[in-house]
Amino acid sequence: MTEPKKEIKAQLYTRIGNLMLDNPFIAASGTCGYGTEYSDIVPPEKWGAMVLKTITVKQRDGNKPPRCCETDSGMLNSIGLANCGIAQFLKEKLPDFIKKFPNAKPVVSIAGETTEEFVLLAGKLAEHKGISAIELNFSCPNVSKGGIHFGADTSSSQEAVKECRKTTQIPLWVKISPAAPDPVKIASICMESGADAIVASNTVPGMVIDIWKEKPVLGNTTGGLSGPAIFPISLRVAYLIAKSIPGITLIGCGGVSNAEKAIQFILAGCSAVEIGTAVFRSPDILYKFMEEIKSYMEKMGYSKISDFKGKAL
Repeated sequence: MTEPKKEIKAQLYTRIGNLMLDNPFIAASGTCGYGTEYSDIVPPEKWGAMVLKTITVKQRDGNKPPRCCETDSGMLNSIGLANCGIAQFLKEKLPDFIKKFPNAKPVVSIAGETTEEFVLLAGKLAEHKGISAIELNFSCPNVSKGGIHFGADTSSSQEAVKECRKTTQIPLWVKISPAAPDPVKIASICMESGADAIVASNTVPGMVIDIWKEKPVLGNTTGGLSGPAIFPISLRVAYLIAKSIPGITLIGCGGVSNAEKAIQFILAGCSAVEIGTAVFRSPDILYKFMEEIKSYMEKMGYSKISDFKGKAL
């Protein structure tokens, strides 16, 4: 007589460095604004963590509209880092979020045009309690080094992470660009310089032309492509990093439109996955993701995320 099959109860918790998340799904930067925009649909506490809109030293109005357009299997955006600036963010936006959602895990995304700006931002955030992590947006040009992007230059990446690490003990995540010539090298140097996790990866540069108006659709001509179209690109970047740097703490990002794609990122070595464009299509998609990943885990006999993390490597 065969023994009855043991029932598996899937637990969705996962760990990013010393930070424990209740589930592996993280709202990507810009998806939920300053954290309150979709709170009546999905409370921020339901997400494993929530990355808030990218903050810069000074307030920014952003790029000329139109700033977004739909493409085949995705969308282009050229927001231009529009935000209220660090002073107003710390005075109003962050305290408001923490007061309303004390059990949520806010991650603050920051961007600078020089290492000094990254350090200034990290230093100001270090003075405030309640921040779960800081995400360094390395898709910005380093103006002090001729405009080369932080995420494409190892010396810029190394300097920015190292100096930010001196400024704060808050966990540092580095979001790298898929357009980097050598994302593995960038990831490695960032971890060596004090980063706690790598987010792989950001949007892919692209553009669309309106054939009737005979000009680019976006006001800024080009933008960042996100959505299902970039998933294979992002997955490859994450896989290469995980394969080349054993033990690295990795967060997948790019084109995750369903739980199957999130599972692929985890199989490729990621501990968590950021969700962006999919939220615009379906603001409550988190609930579907959690149901589907639980179903997968129970069918495969996995009780926790770490049971299948990296199994495809």
